Parts: sequence; C-alpha cells; structure tokens
Amino acid sequence: MTIQQDLQETVSFLQQFIDQVDLGLSVQSLTDNDFEALVRDDRTVLNWLAMHGHYLHEDSFHLGFRLVSELDIDGAMLGIYAASDGQLHIFLIESLVRNNRTHPLNGRLTTLVVIAATYFLALREESVGAYVVQPHQDLIQHYEQFGFKATSDANVAMYASYESLQAAQERILAELLN
Repeated sequence: MTIQQDLQETVSFLQQFIDQVDLGLSVQSLTDNDFEALVRDDRTVLNWLAMHGHYLHEDSFHLGFRLVSELDIDGAMLGIYAASDGQLHIFLIESLVRNNRTHPLNGRLTTLVVIAATYFLALREESVGAYVVQPHQDLIQHYEQFGFKATSDANVAMYASYESLQAAQERILAELLN
C-alpha cells in the first residue's frame, strides 16, 4: 500500500475511534482548502505557510479535526513519513480551540495524534518511531507523557519509538475505556 492509502486507512480507523467515544468530531486528511484556511486562520500560532512544501510532499501525513456540524478546522497536524528510515516526522500539531475548555478537542489533540501515528506506523512494516520536530517549549512535558524524549539538550526534536507510542496508546485506551 502507498503512504496515502495508509493515511486514508488511518483516518478511517481514527474516525471509528472518535465515534466510539462519542466526541462529536470528524477527522480527515487536509484538503488544499483546509490548508489554505489554516494559513489564514487568526487562531493559528504556528507557521503553516512555511510548511506548505511538506503538505505537498508525496509522503505527507496530515490530519484535520473539526466538530461534526462545522466546516472550520479546530485542530491539525502535519508530518512527513520517511519510508527510508521508518520515521514519522511531525512538524506541526496545533489546537485552534486551546482557549475553549468546552470544545471536545480541547486537551485531546495530542492523544488523537498519538493514536493515529501509532496506527499508521503499525501499517508500515519498516516503521520504527516518530519525531516531534521543534516542539514548543511549553509542550515538552506534555509530549513526554506520550513517550517522547528530547533528542538533545537544545530540544530540537523529541523522539518516541514505535514501542513507546504503542505503550502510550494502550495506557490512553485503558484510561478511556475504564
């Protein structure tokens, strides 16, 4: 299967999961219109425009989350999967509802991204792990809860092996289902 086919299978799996826990969210791979909307959205903090080339890359891995009843993206992630070394490089994870405590995506975006990344990596035989590239300083401890560890003192990237992501996903699912 191609990376884009695996992305679509991941989206389908994640949507089934979201429906099972009744979050009222939809997840899709980003469209050109979604990406353009993220660039123009005044709620974004991250530089989506600078990552346009990664979005267009043939090995791009991207997700957009929104309320089922809405058109606007409320959270998104963008990465590239490098089949040559089995690594998923996550460049952007951004919640656009971080100040809306009642929104079902608030506080859950990283959890959903970890579930998606773990599932996607399971589909790729050569997969070994994932990086969060240039994590925001305020989110380093948050990412550590999901098995990511700094690769250097400069926090240029954080890395989690597939096994670490799988263990984090199992913990997440146990917490959600109990």
